[in-house]
Amino acid sequence: MSTDISNHSTEAAPLENQCPSCGAGLKYSAEHRKLSCGYCGFKEELDTSNDKVVEQNLNESLQKLRTYQPPKLEQVQFNCGNCGAIFIQLHDEVQANCGYCGSKNVNPSAYEQRFVEPHGMLPFYISKKEAAKQFEDWIKKGWFHPNKLKKLSVIENLHGVYVPFWTFDAQSEAHWSGDAGFYYYTTHQVRVNGRMTTQRRRHTRWERRSGNFRHFFDDILILASSILKQSTVQKIFPYRLNEVINFDPKLVIGWEAEVYQIELNQGHQKGEIIMDHRLRQMCSARLGGDTQRNLYVQSKKWDHTYKLLILPLWICTYIYNNNTYHFEINGQTGKVTGEKPLSYVKIAFAILFAISIILLIVWLRESGVLQ
Repeated sequence: MSTDISNHSTEAAPLENQCPSCGAGLKYSAEHRKLSCGYCGFKEELDTSNDKVVEQNLNESLQKLRTYQPPKLEQVQFNCGNCGAIFIQLHDEVQANCGYCGSKNVNPSAYEQRFVEPHGMLPFYISKKEAAKQFEDWIKKGWFHPNKLKKLSVIENLHGVYVPFWTFDAQSEAHWSGDAGFYYYTTHQVRVNGRMTTQRRRHTRWERRSGNFRHFFDDILILASSILKQSTVQKIFPYRLNEVINFDPKLVIGWEAEVYQIELNQGHQKGEIIMDHRLRQMCSARLGGDTQRNLYVQSKKWDHTYKLLILPLWICTYIYNNNTYHFEINGQTGKVTGEKPLSYVKIAFAILFAISIILLIVWLRESGVLQ
């Protein structure tokens, strides 16, 4: 979907959320899970309403998307509520950061530039301090990593981002058929190095099976950011989506945020692939057996719905031996995934140890100690 950038600029004001006590700006605090004033300490409870978090009809929206014409990206003139300076930025940029006083604000119209506006969000539950602690605990785990890693790794660029996700629901029905194989064993006397010994041979008994079932897919999460990878972010799932509240741009003030780059139709295609894969896994589980062959699956889906959610994610990098590694933290649960350097000395030692054990077992069998 292409867009043109116009030189025309309109005047707008960043979203303001003033403290009723001292007039300073309120920002969401993950540590207190409240809107908080950094000057006087005033705190305001979150509005946890979720009446706007409603499933949307997917087919109707996809029809409208086919004829949708995105607005031109105009430049917007903002008046800083903190120092009074005037600055310019593109209309679809979420953050409105003043280059004069450094104050951070939110441009709520950025979300209005997209075909779909957010239906709900999860605020950050994990603070920056807690995220750093999660990293310290995570970096110490794992035997196949250098011993110095936990001491010499330096965390950099730890920043919290509100990331867009599509969620997809659908009813489904699958018909399946296939062959389930069941292992059984027979014993035979064979001569090895001049001595008679007993060996077991494995055989497979095949059984034809078939069946059908219905399944409801609820909130299949598809990353709507083009910066991160679905395969990476999936490792810090799940989010507790039952705690989603109405989207409130005031909670984004002071945090980084993205508008979605993966369009609804693209997200739906990715969701379909995940649903089909899970249906095949469920069919395989029903087929059963020790092994399988000729699994055939025919499925259909209906009652498709979706939502656009903004979810919290800590995106981080750390440096070890002048190399940069990435990791991510679920901003709600604290679950961590990431890259770690390997100790090839430890890996080589483990391989040699395993080989030595195998050779010892072979020698004991050949010498008659083990039967």
